Formats: sequence, C-alpha cells, structure tokens
Amino acid sequence: MWVLAALLLLSPGQSPPPELAPGTAVELLPGVHRPLELTGEDLVLRARPGAVIDAGGEGHGVVVRGKRIRLVDLRVRNTGPGDDFYNPDSAVFLVECQDCAVERLRAEGAVTAVRAEEAPGLLVRGVEAEGNRRGPGITLYRCPGAVVEDNLLDGFLDNLYMEYTDGSLARRNRLYRSYRYGYHLMFSKDVEVYRNVAARGRVGAAVMYGRRVRVYENRLEGHTGPLAFGLLSQEQHDSEFFDNLIRGNNVGILVVSAVEDVFHRNRVENNGFGVLVLREKNKVSSAAVFRDNRFRANVYDLAVDDPEARVTLRGNAYDRASRLDLDGDGVSDLPYLPSSSYALLASRMLDLSLFAKSPGITLWEEAEKKVPGLRLMNLADPAPRILAESGRRPAWWPLALAGLVLMGGLWLRS
Repeated sequence: MWVLAALLLLSPGQSPPPELAPGTAVELLPGVHRPLELTGEDLVLRARPGAVIDAGGEGHGVVVRGKRIRLVDLRVRNTGPGDDFYNPDSAVFLVECQDCAVERLRAEGAVTAVRAEEAPGLLVRGVEAEGNRRGPGITLYRCPGAVVEDNLLDGFLDNLYMEYTDGSLARRNRLYRSYRYGYHLMFSKDVEVYRNVAARGRVGAAVMYGRRVRVYENRLEGHTGPLAFGLLSQEQHDSEFFDNLIRGNNVGILVVSAVEDVFHRNRVENNGFGVLVLREKNKVSSAAVFRDNRFRANVYDLAVDDPEARVTLRGNAYDRASRLDLDGDGVSDLPYLPSSSYALLASRMLDLSLFAKSPGITLWEEAEKKVPGLRLMNLADPAPRILAESGRRPAWWPLALAGLVLMGGLWLRS
C-alpha cells in the first residue's frame, strides 16, 4: 500500500536530497531540470505538464535504485551518445530496482528510452520514443516477472529487447522500423508475447534460446530486404506460436534448430517463403508441428533445408491444395505438399529464387505434381483444408525475393 508521507516539489535545476523518506512523492515543476538520481523505497517521481529533464548530451536522464519506485509522466531528452548495446545511455536507467514502474515516459533524442538491470517485477507502460538505430528502445536484463505493455517504439536497433526475463509479459506494444529486431527475446522461459504489432523493420519478432514461450495474436508484417523475416524461432524449445498474422515478409516464419515447437492457427500470407526451416551448423535439427494454419499467396509455402528435420503438417489450409472434395467437408481428398525440389534449391542457393515464377520453373513444378515419386512426400499434409483461390499473385514478389538473394545463403552455416 502506498502512503504518501511527504510531497517534495522540485523547481528547475533543483535536485532531490540524497535520502528520501519512504512514501515521499516528488513532483517536477514546469521548466528544464538537470539529470536526477533517485534511491529509496516507496517513492513516486512525477512530472507536471511543461517539466522536462535534459541530460545535456551526457549519460542518463534519470537513474533509479531501490524498491517500489514509480516514475510517472516524465519527459526526458538529450541523453549521452553511448550506444554499447549492453551499456547504452538512456532516458531512464533502473538498476536493482524491485517492483518499480515507468509509466507514460516520453523520450526525445535518447539512444535508449528505458534500460533496466536486475529489476524483478518491473512495469514499463506507455513509453513513446523514436530511436536513431544505434541502441535498443526498451532493454531488460535479468528482470523476471516484468510487464511491458502499450509502448510505441520506432526506429531503434531492437525496439524491445528482453533477456533472462522469466515469467514476463510483452503485450500490446507497437514496434515499427527496427533496424534489427522489433521484438527480441533471449534466454527466457514461461513468457507471454501477445497482441503486439511489429512492422516495416528487418525482423518482426525473434524468440531464441528459451523454453515454454507463447507467442500469439501478434501482427508481423512488411519485413523486406536482406535477412528479413516476420517471426524467428531459433533453438527455442517447447513453445507455441498461434493466431498470429504474418504477412508481406521475405520469409514469414524462420525455424532454426528449434525443438518441439507448435505453430497453429496462424495466417501466413503474401510472403516469399511462408515457412523456411533450417539447421544451424553443429546444432540439432528442428522438430516442429504446423497445424490449422492458413497459407495464402506465398511464393513458396514451405521449404526445409535439413534432411533430418521432423516437420509435421496436419490440417493446414492452402490456396493451392487440390480442390477434390467428394464429401464436401472442406478438406481435400488428396494430400498436399506445400514445397517442391525447386523451393529446396532456392533455400540453399537463394539467387535461384529470382526464377521462381519463370515458365521453365512453373513447368518443373507442374511435372512434379504429376509424378509423386519426385516429391518430398515426407513433408505432405495428409488432410489439407481448401482455401478459395487468392487470385493474382502479389506484384512485389520479385523485390522480396531479390532481398533473399542478398541474404547470401550461408549466414546460418558460418
């Protein structure tokens, strides 16, 4: 319970005393304030309209240590230029801050908006910031039980980065034009990632080296160019990815040495590769299940460049599955293979993707349909659902596949 023991008003240029009594509320009056440090327990730092903290181009704007400290309605600008990914200058830096909160922060001219280390139970809500592509927007390290929600981040290296954040939530964030990852989760388990939007960056969401993560109801779209994909699961175990819209990316879903992951009820539309499964050098093969997903208007629905991968397809809907349905249940009476030998070649030699819709390759793939012995039937979906024809293929596919060429083909094997 919060009991306010005192109200401290800070005029521009005035700093709080080094020690504050528990329950103190500090309010910043309108004007320009110098950087602040706040240490203690059960404190509130709130800015009135017109108050701004200017870091003067050096270091952090606000540094916080303690327990149950809330920062509310702050506006911070002009932090230092330090852009080391793990040690960036930031508008707000929380270190060893238990059950603390940052709410409605506006960061301007900051390499990083919020940086937190060893801050269990952290809440970060309502941050608005635009980056310069040199640092992460919000970065959490060893912050179990964190909640990161309703933030708007644009143009950071990674818009939202979370490492060792077991039991955390990332929800309803809007993440645009990341230079690397929109959302990036590392070395974490039992995390929920849902109802976020990541668009027009390099990678929508990357979930790596963890366990039991649930990624659902997100929109990941418009990631084109070299090494561009909507969703990455890399060495991720026992995780679920469902009810996501993955649209307009060079690669919709990239699965790399991931084990016992399940992908279901996702809409995978208008991508170059809908799903691409690869094996990282000296790592295990992927084992993934795809069921009840909708594949529409992708250049290739699936390519698997790992002969030892265990990819199970069941009950997915495809716009190019056979329309033979004698019992009228919406399920094709014939198995469907959403891949081809040319898709496999293109995944290994990405420059071949440029010829995907040439007449010769079209004839090649049509011949394969008539000669099942040439097909990779272990990747067939035995009960494919039928989608309506998607009509004309997307006009942008040559540009997207040109981006695949720039990936180089060997980056995961180096």
